[in-house]
Order: sequence, then structure tokens, then C-alpha cells
Amino acid sequence: MAHIQPPAAAMGDDTSLNMTPMIDITFQLIVFFMLTLKFPSVSSRFETQLPHRGPRSDPVELVPFQEITVSLFRKDTEKDKAEHFTRVRVGQKLTVDLPKGPWRSDSGYEGSRRAEEDKLFRQVSEAIGAAWEQQGRSPEIKGEIKTPPPTGQLVPHGDVMRVLDAFVMAGVTAVNFEGAPAPLSTRDGGGWDFATPQRPR
Repeated sequence: MAHIQPPAAAMGDDTSLNMTPMIDITFQLIVFFMLTLKFPSVSSRFETQLPHRGPRSDPVELVPFQEITVSLFRKDTEKDKAEHFTRVRVGQKLTVDLPKGPWRSDSGYEGSRRAEEDKLFRQVSEAIGAAWEQQGRSPEIKGEIKTPPPTGQLVPHGDVMRVLDAFVMAGVTAVNFEGAPAPLSTRDGGGWDFATPQRPR
């Protein structure tokens, strides 16, 4: 007994599915959600960060950070050593003159002289702090200790160290030192006794 198969076209009509309407509906839903979707948290954050004023018509010049410079000078070096003193200048804002005479160790300080120096270096530290405050107390700002010639090499080491302490007290910890010229010997008009006599040839 022979089996009769239905035509191929008749079998395909029962299993095929038309995808065109489904694709159209899918794209319509995507467009709908894209047009109606909102992100409240993101939009509010953007709104709060936008400036309330209009755009500036004048250009804004960015001022670079300025180093806080303290210069030290040794004054009255042509006089007797008891008359020598150190002048400390913080930028162009403050100039103080330290007590006269040679720099001594802590144990040799007189009470009145030490109190006077402490008062002057507090002023130096306050001037450094004020200069740092004007620039927003940025950690990128550095201090600079300079000993300009011709008398910079005669500034006692103790005065330089006290200026460094003034920087640290003000909060500025990055401090550069400018190398002073070589000190002059007494034979060349300086105050250092290391001149060696020349040997006869």
C-alpha cells in the first residue's frame, strides 16, 4: 500500500513564522523608551554643577605660583665684628634686622637677646604664612632661602637655620637653598681666617 506525502509547500505554511511585524514592534518600543527615559540623579547633578552666571567676556589670566623668597644679608661688615648684623627680608613685605654681634650657640645666648631674636623670627614666620595664605596654601609652593653676594657668604649658619625653622613653623616644608659664593679670607677682605701663606718658589 503506497503512502501519499503532502506537497512541500503545504508543509512549509504550517512551520514558517513571519518576523517582520515583531521586528517593527521591537524597534518602536526601543524608540519609545529612548525618548521617554530620564535619569533624575544624573540630571540633577549636572544642574547643580552648572554655573549660574553667563559666560565671561573677558579672558582670565592664570597666575603661576610664586616661590616664597627669604633673603639674608650681612650688614656693617666694614666695621668691627661686634657691629655686624644679619638683615632678613621676606619678599618685598617685611625686613627685620637681627641683633648685632656674632652668632653664638644656644648655651651662650643672653636671655634678652634670645627673646628679641625669637620675637623677630616669629614676625618672619607670620610673613611667610601670610604669603602662603595669599596663594591658597598650595602644597606646590616652595620656599627659597637666598644669600646674595657680596655679603651673603658672611651670614652665620645659625641665622639660615632659624629662617628654615620659620618656614617649617609657617607650614612650608619644601624649602630650597641657594648656594652662597665661597667665603672670602681675611686677606681678601672677608671674615674667615683660613688664608695660608704662600710658599717661596
